[in-house]
Amino acid sequence: MKPLAVAAVTAALTTAVAAWSLRATDPATAVAAVAVVAVAAAWLAGFHDTSETSGLALTGPAQLVSLTLVGRAAVGGALPTLAAQVVGAVAAGAAVTALDLPGGSLVWDEPGLVTGGVLGLVAGLVLAWTTLAADTGAVAWAAAGPVTSGTVLGVGLAAAAHPGALLGLAVAGVVAWPVALVVAGAVLVGTALGTFVVSWVSPHAA
Repeated sequence: MKPLAVAAVTAALTTAVAAWSLRATDPATAVAAVAVVAVAAAWLAGFHDTSETSGLALTGPAQLVSLTLVGRAAVGGALPTLAAQVVGAVAAGAAVTALDLPGGSLVWDEPGLVTGGVLGLVAGLVLAWTTLAADTGAVAWAAAGPVTSGTVLGVGLAAAAHPGALLGLAVAGVVAWPVALVVAGAVLVGTALGTFVVSWVSPHAA
């Protein structure tokens, strides 16, 4: 599968699973479903690793930012990859709306804009570290993003580790647009800051 197709497909799967996982009977199952997709996406992206670049950049905008900052993703390919991720997520969000599945729905408290921004920043800081850890080949670290997001931001935002998926969830009506945009932006900023911190504390990790 070509890199841009991987970026679009993983974004679509992350969005769809995050939305439909809210039909689960408990929050742990819902978050676990998103985490499994994150690990599967990291594994699939690994087939696009080269000696100079990491396929992990295909798994989400935050990962793309972090790996671009440390020179593990090509700057020239960042915009097409980001576009593919957003298009895949938004398309999946529209599909979720059209193919609404029957069943129950988990209730969760959506954070306010300030709280969402602060917690999104924290999630981004953690995501930077786990992204660089997963880039070493330990793809299980990819599960830490959804687990952290689901824990601090709530089960409905477990996919915050993939900011593009938040746009898809907003299209699907799962998350309010203001919250989706603020949290997505905060995660990206947190990831960038976290990447610089990791590079400073442990230069060999970046």
